[in-house]
Amino acid sequence: MGFESASFGLNEPTLTSAAYVFYLLSFIFYAVHLLTRAGSGVRFATGAAAAAGAGGTMTVQLPVADEDRQNKSRRSALLGRLGALFVVLAWLSLTSALAVRWVEAGRPPYVTLYEICTMLVWGTTTIYIVLFEGVLKARAVGAFVVLLIFCLQSYALWFIDADLKQAVPLVPALRSNWLLIHVSMAIISYSAFATAAGAALTYIVKHNFKGRIASSLPSGAAIEEFMFRAVAVGFPFMTLVLITGAIWAQEAWTKAWSWDPKETWALITWLVYAAYLHVRVQRGVRGITMAWLSLVGFVVVLITFMGVNYLVQWFGLESMHTYSVDNGQPQGLGVSSLVTVGFLVVLLFLALFAWLRVKFPMAGRRDRQ
Repeated sequence: MGFESASFGLNEPTLTSAAYVFYLLSFIFYAVHLLTRAGSGVRFATGAAAAAGAGGTMTVQLPVADEDRQNKSRRSALLGRLGALFVVLAWLSLTSALAVRWVEAGRPPYVTLYEICTMLVWGTTTIYIVLFEGVLKARAVGAFVVLLIFCLQSYALWFIDADLKQAVPLVPALRSNWLLIHVSMAIISYSAFATAAGAALTYIVKHNFKGRIASSLPSGAAIEEFMFRAVAVGFPFMTLVLITGAIWAQEAWTKAWSWDPKETWALITWLVYAAYLHVRVQRGVRGITMAWLSLVGFVVVLITFMGVNYLVQWFGLESMHTYSVDNGQPQGLGVSSLVTVGFLVVLLFLALFAWLRVKFPMAGRRDRQ
């Protein structure tokens, strides 16, 4: 009968589609929560408590004379809880879908482009729930992180051919225990960097607005601390990605490092985030510069993660790390698909940004650190 929840008639596509709907609902509730908070009397502290770090997400309830504002405050809290509920439901659905695929394929879902993209969505959700909802209590960041997650799953569901979503057997080079170890490290690392990128988007909005919309977000110092914590989680795992990859390559091909395009871009990713940590910790750089550096780093992650496959095809390069024809190479995904996905991410963010400009016309530069 199989693992595919036969008693409930659920299978992997159904569970994945349910997760996709839950992500959309989560983003909607998180966004409305943020906007409702902006119109209520609840504001985030921007003083020493917020700047102190992870503990600085404490909220201060300002004196409110108007009962309508109190109602908005309660409504905002309810919407935030609904956003968190739906992102947890999405995580549960996606976890079930991946478990079904793992059991049915008889291997970890780490082989095809579709599987890796879905694992990145799952990992980013996990990091967000644990770090931002659980530890840092930074629910106001949710709209931006879940927007990024939703776009990543949109790519996996809509821009990868149906034939390439099928589970395939492992090629000989991948039949190793290092598959689970190495790719798990990569998923954790890339997911943490994706979460940091969501925090960076939050910082950019905070940087460009003042008044109610800015006060509804944590302080710039607190957001930057969130971003730093996410990168600090991802960087050690990125280091392990390089180490375990070299060990696996030595075992499989008797050569630990060959300057393969995938290896080279993985090293570039490591260097970018090493630079991020260096300028922040050693040089004391703060503010909008760190937000943009986090976004640049995530662009490099996406190139390492999936862009290398296209670069190898376009420039006729040789690589032992890209997805083969039998293991999900995106042959049906050309330049237009990448451009479309990138355009979708930019368009959604700009639409949210522009809407906030119209809704809250008192916009300007702030938080210049």
